[in-house]
Formats: sequence, C-alpha cells, structure tokens
Amino acid sequence: MPLIDVIYAQGSLNTDAQQKLTNNLWATALRWEGIELSEAAASVAWVYLDERPKHHVTVAGHPASQNIYRINVRVMVGFMDQERINRLSAELTEAILEADGTGTDGSGPRVFCIVEEIPSGTWSIDGKTWTTVFTARTLGLDSSRIEAMEQALATRPRIDVPHVVQE
Repeated sequence: MPLIDVIYAQGSLNTDAQQKLTNNLWATALRWEGIELSEAAASVAWVYLDERPKHHVTVAGHPASQNIYRINVRVMVGFMDQERINRLSAELTEAILEADGTGTDGSGPRVFCIVEEIPSGTWSIDGKTWTTVFTARTLGLDSSRIEAMEQALATRPRIDVPHVVQE
C-alpha cells in the first residue's frame, strides 16, 4: 500500500516517460511489500509526480547540472524488512533513470530514495484508520504473515498518552 512522491525539475521527464514511470512505480512497490497485484491493492497504491520549476531544484544552492530526483515512498510498518527496502530503493532508482533516458555521467548522485515506514494505526484513507493487520487482512495476505505482524505489534505497543484538559 505505497504512497509515492517523485520530485523533479520541469522538463526532466516527457509525458510518455511520466506515464511509464507511474505504471512501473506502484507495481514495483507493491511487489516488494509482498502484496499481490490486485484491484484492491492498486486502488491504494498512489503515485504523485511533482514537477517543479527548474530554479526550485538545486544542488548546494546552484542549478543542477543533470536531472536529479527525490523519491519518497511511504509504506506501512510491518510489510518490509531491510532486504526488501534495499531492493525496492534500487528498483525504483533504476525505473527513474530508465524513464529519464539520460543515464549517469558520473558527476554526482542522481536519485535520493527515502523509504518511510508509517506506524500501524497512523495511516488513514477516507477517514478510516488502517492498521498493519487490518491492511494485511484487507489485501488478502497469507495468514502466517498476518500472525507474525500481530506478534510483532504486540511486542512493540504504541505509546498512548491521553491528553487531559485542565479546567
């Protein structure tokens, strides 16, 4: 259930590259989350392409000498381990550079990929909170994986401190 933002300078990706990229990113993220591609999963796998004016994308305060990208991928905690995160980041980077079509010239980094794991119970769609276990059940994950999620969450409960209003 990824939420993906790709930020880049205007003109870095043509319309065809943008379409190819959006089709690729969400499916890649779901696969590395271990979620089967289905209509239900696809409905909550969102990609935002955020094209900004060239002068809004800089490196050390200077105009970038090559196309650069920032990918922010938000996934719910419990769906990824470090190996999956590593592979996801590598594949998303490859997808960006393939869509970009310019390759690398060795002049420096091209793609920042930040994977954020959102705590269970802090993700909401249309006003309904989705926990890790609820999401796994809704998307039809294997029952043994759901049980492992339940056990992991039980050992790391959320810290809730009620807000008391002083009168």
